[in-house]
Parts: sequence; structure tokens; C-alpha cells
Amino acid sequence: VQMKTIQLKLENIRSIFENQQAGFRNLADKHVRPIQFVVPTPENLVTSGTPFFSSKQGKKTWRQNQSNLKIEVVPDCQEKRSSGPSSSLDNGNSLDVLKNHVLNELIQTERVYVRELYTVLLGYRAEMDNPEMFDLMPPLLRNKKDILFGNMAEIYEFHNDIFLSSLENCAHAPERVGPCFLERKDDFQMYAKYCQNKPRSETIWRKYSECAFFQECQRKLKHRLRLDSYLLKPVQRITKYQLLLKELLKYSKDCEGSALLKKALDAMLDLLKSVNDSMHQIAINGYIGNLNELGKMIMQGGFSVWIGHKKGATKMKDLARFKPMQRHLFLYEKAIVFCKRRVESGEGSDRYPSYSFKHCWKMDEVGITEYVKGDNRKFEIWYGEKEEVYIVQASNVDVKMTWLKEIRNILLKQQELLTVKKRKQQDQLTERDKFQISLQQNDEKQQGAFISTEETELEHTSTVVEVCEAIASVQAEANTVWTEASQSAEISEEPAEWSSNYFYPTYDENEEENRPLMRPVSEMALLY
Repeated sequence: VQMKTIQLKLENIRSIFENQQAGFRNLADKHVRPIQFVVPTPENLVTSGTPFFSSKQGKKTWRQNQSNLKIEVVPDCQEKRSSGPSSSLDNGNSLDVLKNHVLNELIQTERVYVRELYTVLLGYRAEMDNPEMFDLMPPLLRNKKDILFGNMAEIYEFHNDIFLSSLENCAHAPERVGPCFLERKDDFQMYAKYCQNKPRSETIWRKYSECAFFQECQRKLKHRLRLDSYLLKPVQRITKYQLLLKELLKYSKDCEGSALLKKALDAMLDLLKSVNDSMHQIAINGYIGNLNELGKMIMQGGFSVWIGHKKGATKMKDLARFKPMQRHLFLYEKAIVFCKRRVESGEGSDRYPSYSFKHCWKMDEVGITEYVKGDNRKFEIWYGEKEEVYIVQASNVDVKMTWLKEIRNILLKQQELLTVKKRKQQDQLTERDKFQISLQQNDEKQQGAFISTEETELEHTSTVVEVCEAIASVQAEANTVWTEASQSAEISEEPAEWSSNYFYPTYDENEEENRPLMRPVSEMALLY
């Protein structure tokens, strides 16, 4: 990658020199012609007829002629004024040339990249399913195809079907490059999967790299490089994008689409960071649970760590520990994880580290002390009510301040979430109180209505009682009359006829059915 970067810079410098030389030629042509018209004397015409730049002359002659050009060609102030805009115009043209050069390199290298992926998939991966090649292949290698190549087929389909054509549409419109990357930034997450599988792929390659199958495939494809060099192409390509975008942005300042180009560069840098963080995360061993449940990984890095004071009993080995522990810290949205980097021997151990899990602190119970006496690179991380305190030393002050900034942001977000949660709880309580108050008011209204109905019932019953009392008085009077009648019946000669006439009207025996019925007093009172 560094060699390609240096090669790109050399090509850019070479193109700058060529553009400057072309600009000088244009200036020479522009300034030679006015001299023939302005100066009337034949001597001056003869001297002015001498060319200012000749392919036979060296650099020294060109510089001398350039100095003569400044003296002879600029006879008045008007040409001095015209030289300024022309030079700025040439600079603008040179920037456009450089920008187009970088854009052309982006498209051309994309085509080469797609072609190389196709040859690897066709010449190696597809051949692993070819029965004619089974004799050259170890039996254990036949089922390792998905591990050896990872998701290279998915990457090829994305670039061949979608991304390459999108870049080619930007050939004459550099302002479209930024949106081209931003619209498909989520698709580039497939590179994280490929990079996470890379250590397993390299393990298989180291084990079977000398088998006859790979040598025969390389001979058929006429490749000078072995398969492992082509398996590294996706990793190199994803790092190449941000280099080309940086160069393109450098020559596109204050141009159309430069803001979106800057966003595209930031997106690719974030992608590289997330891929790198994921490579470290899969190297953690011993953690019980799913690390993805801790949220997004914010940062990770190595630190020197001392155990500070603790509440409760302190072990002697903690008191006697003057040499710091080397710990690798992983900062997530919900927790901070402490690991120890394992030193392993063997090929590839320096590129793919391994970590042993030590402990994990939840961020909602973590606190920080930003300054520690004695060293401005140190800070404290403590848990709970300072039950455990770790003194952490960064490699430099910038790393320390970056970590403190991210930890502070997480703690502030948690505080805001707690505040919002408390407000929701208070709102729920107030709504519950309002609901209870409304229920009480409804109960009071119902009780008032019940009381009013009871009052009406009491009034009704009182009326009934009054009626009953009136009927009772009438009945008492009737009894009095009956008593008087019975007393007078002893004297009367026809008592039955008199009494029957008192209660019933006169009726005939044939009219018995039409006789009105006599009701008891209680029924009369109720009917009334």
C-alpha cells in the first residue's frame, strides 16, 4: 500500500511538471506574437523571431530565455495585468488535469480489481468443484472452500454488477464520485466479514499452500503470484479507496461536490476503523456472552494499568505491584472490557493478535478522574462507589484526551437517558394520579346521584306512607261506622239488606258476573 501511495505521488508530480511545461509553452506562444506587431523596427523583429523554447536547448537555455521573456515581452502595465489571470487560469487547468488523472486511476484500478477477482473465483474456487482436479487436492481441503475464499464471490458480484458501472458514470463528472460512495456505503460492510474470516483463511493456506492443486491452477492462469497474494486484494482495495478519495479531494477544493466527497472520505475512514475494531473483537477469548450486546465499539487500545485503592481487604500482591499491567481496553456503548494481550509465536501472530478476557464494567456504574498527580498521561477509571479503581496510563496525552472525551460523551448520554426515563415515569405517575382523581370524581358524582335517588325514593315512600295513613284513617272511620251499624242492627228488623246496601250496589242474581270486586285495603293503598 505504501509503495502504491508513493508511486501515485510520483505520477502526480510528473504530471504537474508536464502541465507546467505545457503552460510555459502557452505563455511563450502568447507573448511572442504581440512583439511582432508592437515593435516596428526590423532589428527588434529579428531578435523577436528567435524562439523562446526549443527542444534542442537544455533547461539552462530555457531559464535564460524565460528571464529575457520577462524583460522583452512585458513593455507596459497592461500585459502585467494580463499575466495574473493567465497564471491562475493555468493553475486551475492543472488542478483539473490532476483531478481527472486521479479519477481515471480510480476507474482503471477498479476494472483491474474486478478482473482479478473473477480470475481467482473461476481459476481457483470453481476448480475445487471440478472432479478432474480431485486427485491433486487433499481430501480435507475440499470442504474448506468457503473458509479459504470467504465471501469473495459476494464482493465480486457487488463490484461487477453495481459499483464499477457507477464509477464509470462519473468519468466526466467528478462531482458524482462522493454520492457514488455514500449511496453504497452500507454495501461495503461486506468487507468486514471478509477481513474477519482472513485469519482462518490464512491458516488453511499455510497448511495446504504447497499442494499440487494450487500449483496447477497457478500454471493454468499464468499468474506470477500465488493465491495468497490475490486473497489479499480485497483488503488492499478497501484501503486504497480512502487514499484515492484524499487525492481527489485535494484537487477538488471549493469545487462542486467537494462537500459530498469529504463525507465519502469520512465514511470510508469510518469503515476502515470498524473493520479494524471488528478484527480485534473476534480475537477476544474467554468472554461469556455475546459482545455485540454491549453495543457499538467506540475505541480500543493498549494501556499500562495499575490497581488503585479498593474498599475492603487489599491483597499483598496488589500493594506490592509497582510494575504496571499491560491491558488492552475495549470501549463499548454499554461497557468497558479489560483484556490481556497474549503473546503467540508463529506466522501471522503479529498481524492477528489474541486477547484473554479479564473483566467487564458496565458504563452506567463507571466513573472517571481526569487528572492524576505525577503524570499528565494518566487518568482513573473507577467502578461503583470506588469499590475498584484502576490508574490507566496512555501512550501520549492526545490518546488520553481522546479516550476521556469518548467516555465523557457516553456518560452524558446515559445521564440524558436517565433524565428522560425519570420524566416518563413522572408523566406516567401524573397521568395515573389524574386518572385516579377522575375516578374519584366519577365516584362522587355517582354517590351524589345515588343520594338524590334515595331522597326521591324517600319522598315517594313518605307520600305512600301519607296515603296509607289516610286510608287507615278512612278504614278506622269505616270500622267506626261498621260498629255503629252493627249496634243499630240489633234494633233494625232487616240488617242484612242494610249492610249489603252499604258495601255493594243493588244487583240481581242474574247479574252476579257484572258485580264489581271488593279489594282489600292493602291492595287499595298500593293501587293508589
